[in-house]
Amino acid sequence: MYTENSLELDTNLHIHLIGAGGVGMSGLAGVLAGRGYSVSGSDSSESATLEALRRRGVRVHVPQVTGGAGEADIVVVSTAIPRDNPELADAEERGLPIYHRSQLLAALIDGMEKVAVSGTHGKTTTTSMLATILLESGRDPLIIVGGTAVNIGANYHPGTEPLAIFEACESDATFLRYGPCSEIVTNVEADHLDQHGTFEAVCRAFEEFIDLVPDDGFLAYGADCPELVEMARCCAGRRIPYGLCKGGRLSADRIRARGLGVSFRLLADGEPVGEACLQVPGEHNVMNALGAIAAASELGIGMADALSAVEQYRGVERRFEKLGDLNGALVVDDYAHHPTEVEATLTAARDSCPERRIVAIFQPHLYSRTRDRMDDFVEALTHADVIVVAGIYGAREEPIEGVDARDIAERLRDRARGHEVYYVAEREEIAGLVRQIALPEDLILTIGAGDIRRTGEELAGS
Repeated sequence: MYTENSLELDTNLHIHLIGAGGVGMSGLAGVLAGRGYSVSGSDSSESATLEALRRRGVRVHVPQVTGGAGEADIVVVSTAIPRDNPELADAEERGLPIYHRSQLLAALIDGMEKVAVSGTHGKTTTTSMLATILLESGRDPLIIVGGTAVNIGANYHPGTEPLAIFEACESDATFLRYGPCSEIVTNVEADHLDQHGTFEAVCRAFEEFIDLVPDDGFLAYGADCPELVEMARCCAGRRIPYGLCKGGRLSADRIRARGLGVSFRLLADGEPVGEACLQVPGEHNVMNALGAIAAASELGIGMADALSAVEQYRGVERRFEKLGDLNGALVVDDYAHHPTEVEATLTAARDSCPERRIVAIFQPHLYSRTRDRMDDFVEALTHADVIVVAGIYGAREEPIEGVDARDIAERLRDRARGHEVYYVAEREEIAGLVRQIALPEDLILTIGAGDIRRTGEELAGS
């Protein structure tokens, strides 16, 4: 389906993006519009993101219809767009060149110094932390993030330097399209098996990605991940291991919760550099900060300056984002959708608010992930006191026979005796239940990559 020829951008091109409201597509649309390209797009429903694109001159329509690409010269889609999408099917029939969003990003950053950020967890936070450090230090790179970074108020920053800082998604191995680049790789775990098939295939994709680092580039990598340590041995560029283990060139100690933040001391080769207090919680965010500081130091920012700058980082929407309160209960939303992420989020919540009861509202994302990691999700969710399990958000997948979120709730009742466990198949019915069971001292967390945030917004608006 995709045009194999590399894309050469020309401001005379009319570029149409199917699914323009998606987090990966909207940033590219905004950058292109700002650079004078003729950009149009479509999506299945209205959103604040589409309104923001319209204000920037992008012509966006809803819904997606046959002929919606109009007189576009090229059409761009992401992996999330199904083959039978009416605009995509029509574009194919008309013979329009069709490119994947990764091909468009590769063309956009061609010829620039590049730092790609990837890994199973922490990509968006690490990318936006590095972006914050650079901007606070007076640099002005092009930034493409997989979420709305509070410090820049968007999921992109156009920049003026020939330097690109961008999130490189491993989900479908399209991160191999970006050519030689320096990298941050946070960790490698089994995920997106609907695309890769096996964990071994995931590892092979990351090995190929690391091979993209040139001799004069660098790889900052999470040294707490054994698989990643092995992969890094073959890297041609400079290697900067970071982590909480003893093998990290950059590491941290004195890690302590500070309200909804966390403080730590930065160590470089075992020697103290200084201390910082992040405005986001959890040990996992200390790890993200280490990766960002490691890369910033390779880009010419002194470690002490980078440590000071990262304190200004104010987070990303849907990453432990405070939405408001419900009769005194704090309502927070988080994008966690992998067992490791769910456990990290709940652990951070416990450390930050030890006096509060943790009410986790979890919406599984993808049938395949729920099937493959069900026991791991059960184990992760035991870190909450009250657990509400929603029906599976299928996203790009059709239902898989025999895969049901009800099984998570049933296994939790066996595994976590003494915990309150509820199963509510319809997301729209969850807020009513939570209003009945919530206490003023609770911390209510909506968790998942689907539409579960809406439940948090309903509760916070009560």
